[in-house]
Amino acid sequence: MKFQIFLFYISIIVGIIGIMLGNRVNYRWYWLAIFSFYNFSYLTGFSRLLFLSIVWILLSLTIGHSLGLVTSFKKGVIASLLGLVLWVIFSLLIDDYWLFLPVQKIYNLLGLY
Repeated sequence: MKFQIFLFYISIIVGIIGIMLGNRVNYRWYWLAIFSFYNFSYLTGFSRLLFLSIVWILLSLTIGHSLGLVTSFKKGVIASLLGLVLWVIFSLLIDDYWLFLPVQKIYNLLGLY
Protein backbone atom coordinates (compact mmCIF):
# COMPACT_ATOMS: atom_id res chain seq x y z
CA MET A 1 0.00 0.00 0.00
CA LYS A 2 2.83 2.39 0.78
CA PHE A 3 4.36 1.74 -2.64
CA GLN A 4 1.13 2.82 -4.36
CA ILE A 5 1.12 6.04 -2.33
CA PHE A 6 4.72 6.58 -3.39
CA LEU A 7 3.74 6.01 -7.05
CA PHE A 8 0.81 8.40 -6.59
CA TYR A 9 3.02 11.27 -5.47
CA ILE A 10 5.81 10.51 -7.93
CA SER A 11 3.29 10.48 -10.79
CA ILE A 12 1.92 13.92 -9.94
CA ILE A 13 5.40 15.40 -9.47
CA VAL A 14 6.76 13.93 -12.70
CA GLY A 15 3.60 15.01 -14.55
CA ILE A 16 3.96 18.60 -13.43
CA ILE A 17 7.65 18.60 -14.33
CA GLY A 18 6.78 17.12 -17.74
CA ILE A 19 4.27 19.90 -18.40
CA MET A 20 6.77 22.58 -17.39
CA LEU A 21 9.49 21.09 -19.59
CA GLY A 22 7.01 20.70 -22.44
CA ASN A 23 6.13 24.37 -22.24
CA ARG A 24 9.67 25.65 -21.87
CA VAL A 25 12.00 23.20 -23.62
CA ASN A 26 10.30 20.90 -26.13
CA TYR A 27 6.81 19.55 -26.66
CA ARG A 28 8.15 15.97 -26.55
CA TRP A 29 8.28 16.24 -22.76
CA TYR A 30 4.49 16.15 -22.84
CA TRP A 31 4.74 12.39 -23.40
CA LEU A 32 6.27 12.01 -19.96
CA ALA A 33 3.45 14.07 -18.49
CA ILE A 34 0.84 12.04 -20.41
CA PHE A 35 2.07 8.73 -19.01
CA SER A 36 2.48 10.18 -15.53
CA PHE A 37 -1.00 11.67 -15.41
CA TYR A 38 -2.48 8.48 -16.90
CA ASN A 39 -0.91 6.56 -14.04
CA PHE A 40 -2.01 9.23 -11.57
CA SER A 41 -5.53 9.07 -12.95
CA TYR A 42 -5.59 5.31 -12.47
CA LEU A 43 -4.34 5.56 -8.90
CA THR A 44 -6.95 8.12 -7.86
CA GLY A 45 -10.02 6.10 -7.07
CA PHE A 46 -12.72 8.75 -6.80
CA SER A 47 -11.81 11.16 -9.58
CA ARG A 48 -10.31 8.99 -12.29
CA LEU A 49 -12.10 10.59 -15.19
CA LEU A 50 -11.43 14.12 -13.99
CA PHE A 51 -7.66 13.68 -14.12
CA LEU A 52 -7.96 11.79 -17.39
CA SER A 53 -8.98 15.11 -18.96
CA ILE A 54 -5.41 16.34 -18.44
CA VAL A 55 -4.18 13.33 -20.40
CA TRP A 56 -6.48 14.09 -23.34
CA ILE A 57 -5.53 17.76 -23.40
CA LEU A 58 -1.82 16.94 -23.38
CA LEU A 59 -2.32 14.22 -25.98
CA SER A 60 -4.07 16.60 -28.37
CA LEU A 61 -1.38 19.24 -27.83
CA THR A 62 1.40 16.73 -28.43
CA ILE A 63 -0.14 15.33 -31.59
CA GLY A 64 -0.84 18.86 -32.82
CA HIS A 65 2.77 19.90 -32.23
CA SER A 66 4.06 16.70 -33.85
CA LEU A 67 2.04 17.33 -37.00
CA GLY A 68 3.02 20.99 -37.05
CA LEU A 69 -0.55 22.19 -36.56
CA VAL A 70 -0.01 23.98 -33.24
CA THR A 71 2.14 26.99 -34.04
CA SER A 72 0.54 29.71 -31.97
CA PHE A 73 -1.22 30.22 -28.66
CA LYS A 74 -4.61 30.39 -30.37
CA LYS A 75 -4.09 27.03 -32.08
CA GLY A 76 -2.91 25.58 -28.78
CA VAL A 77 -6.16 26.65 -27.14
CA ILE A 78 -8.13 25.07 -29.98
CA ALA A 79 -6.15 21.83 -29.58
CA SER A 80 -6.83 21.89 -25.83
CA LEU A 81 -10.55 22.35 -26.43
CA LEU A 82 -10.46 19.45 -28.88
CA GLY A 83 -8.81 17.36 -26.17
CA LEU A 84 -11.60 18.27 -23.75
CA VAL A 85 -14.23 17.30 -26.31
CA LEU A 86 -12.52 13.96 -26.86
CA TRP A 87 -12.34 13.45 -23.10
CA VAL A 88 -16.09 14.03 -22.74
CA ILE A 89 -16.86 11.67 -25.61
CA PHE A 90 -14.61 8.89 -24.37
CA SER A 91 -15.64 9.23 -20.74
CA LEU A 92 -19.33 9.00 -21.68
CA LEU A 93 -19.04 6.18 -24.21
CA ILE A 94 -16.30 3.94 -22.83
CA ASP A 95 -16.32 2.21 -19.46
CA ASP A 96 -13.55 2.85 -16.92
CA TYR A 97 -12.45 -0.76 -17.21
CA TRP A 98 -11.49 -0.31 -20.86
CA LEU A 99 -9.99 3.15 -20.40
CA PHE A 100 -7.55 1.91 -17.78
CA LEU A 101 -6.98 -1.63 -19.04
CA PRO A 102 -3.31 -1.14 -20.09
CA VAL A 103 -2.14 0.25 -16.77
CA GLN A 104 -4.27 -2.28 -14.87
CA LYS A 105 -2.58 -5.14 -16.76
CA ILE A 106 0.86 -3.68 -16.02
CA TYR A 107 0.08 -3.42 -12.31
CA ASN A 108 -1.31 -6.96 -12.28
CA LEU A 109 1.79 -8.21 -14.04
CA LEU A 110 4.03 -6.52 -11.47
CA GLY A 111 1.85 -7.73 -8.60
CA LEU A 112 1.01 -4.24 -7.35
CA TYR A 113 -2.78 -4.44 -7.55
